[in-house]
Amino acid sequence: MYFRNYWLFLVYLLFSTASAEDNGCQECVSSSCDPPRNCKAGLVKDACDCCYHCGVKEGDRCDHRDLPSEGAGRCGDNLECQVRNDLSWDDPPEAVCVCKQHIPICGSDGITYENICQFTEARYSKRNGLRAIASEPCIKTPRIRTPLQNILNVTGSSVVLTCEANGWPIPDIHWILQQNGRRIQLPGNRTDTATQSRNGPNADETTSWLLFRSLSEDNAGTYICKAQNYIGTDSSSATVNVLV
Repeated sequence: MYFRNYWLFLVYLLFSTASAEDNGCQECVSSSCDPPRNCKAGLVKDACDCCYHCGVKEGDRCDHRDLPSEGAGRCGDNLECQVRNDLSWDDPPEAVCVCKQHIPICGSDGITYENICQFTEARYSKRNGLRAIASEPCIKTPRIRTPLQNILNVTGSSVVLTCEANGWPIPDIHWILQQNGRRIQLPGNRTDTATQSRNGPNADETTSWLLFRSLSEDNAGTYICKAQNYIGTDSSSATVNVLV
């Protein structure tokens, strides 16, 4: 029994040594490893599973098992190496680190991070005790991202006013027509206009469109986009002038 176990142990050592040599790896001496510094995506072991190195950050190139190794390294915390599918047919293939999770993080600094990977990078960069407060965007008052643009067009035209806003909770967008001293909530019972809204692309963003199917003199006036949540409101206005 003793000799059998001894021979098995020798076989294991020989196999391990051959595998290491095949991979270009030498015997691991962890005491000779240089300590990694200023890592922003955590620590990972090298290709020989010996020394720790800085993990590759989100969006940076990495070594993928299906591609020739370029020495780019392994992805860091909560990241995985994926082959890019947005390259032209004549571009050489490459892989980048992609975050495994896509849930926004609210940090204790009041900043919303797109995902846990960006939060981790900020935490390692700032090293000021940054903590995750919630797995959602930080609460904030609505803000109109792009002011409305005035419209000057002829009767019968199809035109659109676009209003983009962000905030958390996601703000509701309302359209108001200011005309002849009156304020009219749109679309109301008007058949010449319609509204459409859609959330995104980011978790705290929303966009609304006011559609004029066939512009007429009755559409002339000042149009107000109002974004509102329980924290506050923001608004933007534009004029629509119609050439007969």
